[in-house]
Amino acid sequence: MFGSWEIKVSIESMPQKVATAMGKLNETLIGAEYTPIAYLGSQVVNGTNHAVLAEQLIITGKDTKNVVLIIFNEKPGVIDLTLVNIERVVNSGAEFGGIAVDVHTKIPEDAIEGFNKVFGNFVGSNINPFALLATQVTKGTNYIFAAEMSAVVKDPVKKIVIVTVNPMTNESSFVDLFTDKNDISTLGYAFTWLKNGNSSIINSVE
Repeated sequence: MFGSWEIKVSIESMPQKVATAMGKLNETLIGAEYTPIAYLGSQVVNGTNHAVLAEQLIITGKDTKNVVLIIFNEKPGVIDLTLVNIERVVNSGAEFGGIAVDVHTKIPEDAIEGFNKVFGNFVGSNINPFALLATQVTKGTNYIFAAEMSAVVKDPVKKIVIVTVNPMTNESSFVDLFTDKNDISTLGYAFTWLKNGNSSIINSVE
């Protein structure tokens, strides 16, 4: 469908133009470095949009890691891609109970065990994590994954979701990265994804 995202997750590679654009991003932006986690897919809107999930390192006296969604646009006949947006989807926190961003595309065994414990009897959708993005020690451990999600139907529509699971409390939550507006209370912080593509922490959650 025109305007919808065609999900094609790839951890090992991405289209050459997108890889080149990621390299130029690190050359031209000051104060942050970006490491790709996965190429997520494309969308036909005013050319072709490409989505990359990446780790963002904010270079300060106390370097901070976040996870961001980067969108590039490719115009027909134009060599270089245009940066459309960089949106934070997981913010790290240094205080007690804060989120520790530590990306693993080879997901550790304890995280997979926790995921399977929570979703072992889950029906209606297939959820396949492809990266562990962060953890948070609260009551037990919260694991934050990036995953492909699709309904168990004849022609499923794939989504990219941020999934939070807590094996001790058997709780989970989802955020679809490509919806126009999402509200999420994740791991003690409230995040709002706005229609203009920006996101920010709006308040602490007690």
